[in-house]
Amino acid sequence: MPEILTAVTTKDEICLEGLLDYAGLYPPASLDMQPVVDNWASYLQSEDSWMLARLIIPANRLDEFVRCAKELLPSADEEMWQLSVLLPPASDANFEAALQKTISFNESDCGAVANVVEFKAASTSEIDKSLELLHDDLFPYIELPIDEDPRGLIACLSGAIAGAKVRTGGITPELYPSSSALALFIHSCAVAGQAFKATAGMHHPCQNKNEKVGVQEYGFLSVLEGAAAASMRNVSIEEVEKILLSNTPDLSMYNETELEQVRAELFNSLGSCSFDDPRLDLRNMGLLKESTE
Repeated sequence: MPEILTAVTTKDEICLEGLLDYAGLYPPASLDMQPVVDNWASYLQSEDSWMLARLIIPANRLDEFVRCAKELLPSADEEMWQLSVLLPPASDANFEAALQKTISFNESDCGAVANVVEFKAASTSEIDKSLELLHDDLFPYIELPIDEDPRGLIACLSGAIAGAKVRTGGITPELYPSSSALALFIHSCAVAGQAFKATAGMHHPCQNKNEKVGVQEYGFLSVLEGAAAASMRNVSIEEVEKILLSNTPDLSMYNETELEQVRAELFNSLGSCSFDDPRLDLRNMGLLKESTE
C-alpha cells in the first residue's frame, strides 16, 4: 500500500493527514487542466498541504497534464508530485493500453509519479484479470458496485495488494448510495481488514444538504467514525448506519493509535474536486487552525 501517513502529534492531524485526493477535473468543479495543475501547485505550497495525498488525472489526459504542468513540476532534487491515475473500467477494451500508458508515464521521469491507479470492476473475474495485468509499482483502488451486497467482491480483494473504492455521490441523486448500502460496505471492509477510499459527493466533514442535487450528503469524518467503530468496537452494520446519519461525528472515544490504524489500514483517502470546502468546514469546527496566509 502506498505510504500516506507520517508521524503526527494530535488526533485531528491523524484523522486528516493525507486524507484528500484532489480531483478538480471532475464534477461538479469540472475545471480545465491548467487551473487544476495551478491549484495543485498552490495547494502544495499552502500551510494545509499535509492534508493532501494525490492529484487525480485520467490516463487519457496524462500528455495534457505534462504540457500544462511543465513549468510547475518539481526539479530532480525536489519531491515529486504524487498522482493517482484513473483508468477505464476493467471490462473496457482500452484498459490494458491505459495501464501501459501509465507505466510509460512513470518511466518519463517528468517530476511526477503515478503510484496509484483507480478503476471500476463489477465481478470477481474482472478483479482477478485486472490484478494480473497490474505493474508491481502501481497500487490499485478498485471501485466496486454497492447497490447489491459487495461482500463477495471485497472478499476477492482480500489478500491482494489492492484497495477497494466506493462512490459516495455525484451530480445526480441516484449516484448517492443508500445509508444501508454504504454502511454495509464500510462494515464489510472493516471485518475483512480491507483498505478503501471514497470518491465524490463528500466535500464536507459532517452531513451536508446539497441543495443543487437535492440530497443529504455524507460526511467524511462520519465515514471515518463508522470505520473506526466497526473495526475497533465491533459494532453492527446498523450502528455504522446510525453514525453515517448522525449530524455530528464523534471520534473522542478513539485514541491516537486506534485512529492511526484505521487511517492506515481502512479509510485511506477521499477524492474531492474541492480542497476549499473541506478546509472551510474544518476551520469552522475548530479542527483546523486559522489560515495565516
